[in-house]
Amino acid sequence: MTVYVSMLRAVNVGGSGLIKMEALREAYEAIGLAEVRTLLQSGNVVFRSGLTDRARLVKRIMQEIERRFDLQIEVILRTLAEVASIVDRGPVLSPRADKSKLLVMFLASVPDAAAQAALKKWHKDKALKEMLELRGPEIYLYYPDGVGRSKLTSGVIESKLDTAGTARNWNTLVKLVEVGRSLETLGRPKKNARREKGA
Repeated sequence: MTVYVSMLRAVNVGGSGLIKMEALREAYEAIGLAEVRTLLQSGNVVFRSGLTDRARLVKRIMQEIERRFDLQIEVILRTLAEVASIVDRGPVLSPRADKSKLLVMFLASVPDAAAQAALKKWHKDKALKEMLELRGPEIYLYYPDGVGRSKLTSGVIESKLDTAGTARNWNTLVKLVEVGRSLETLGRPKKNARREKGA
């Protein structure tokens, strides 16, 4: 079974998309997902599943959320291995960056070359301090002065790239990997398991 990390967009942010994490866990369990764990209150869910069709899995999760909570929420899905790789390799844009100011935005799809060029041009024309690094369906984002007043908002990025996305700070990603790896160990046979008699 694969360990997945799902990230819900705009959950419990600014008074919208309010879902209790216990209720969210129950929703995931109701569609047959195993060892469901949530992290923080912002829609981070780690679980195990034998399904390999991601589009189908995302659709099932979104449908169950809409059925239970009457909310249409974008669900971004990655395997634990993919999230771990993002954390392990880190950004090229500023290897010595203060990790407390570093975010990764996970996109629902890989933006085409024209969309990526449009975002980079907008960023350059605005002469922003923030740094960004696009890597397929993810973007490393560095905010030296914090996210609060930055013009490089999620809304701008989604508009330029024509795809939905959701960002997580570095500390959250590290914790998601830790939770995911704990689920991996649940599926491994114990090394010192006693052999059956007569074996």
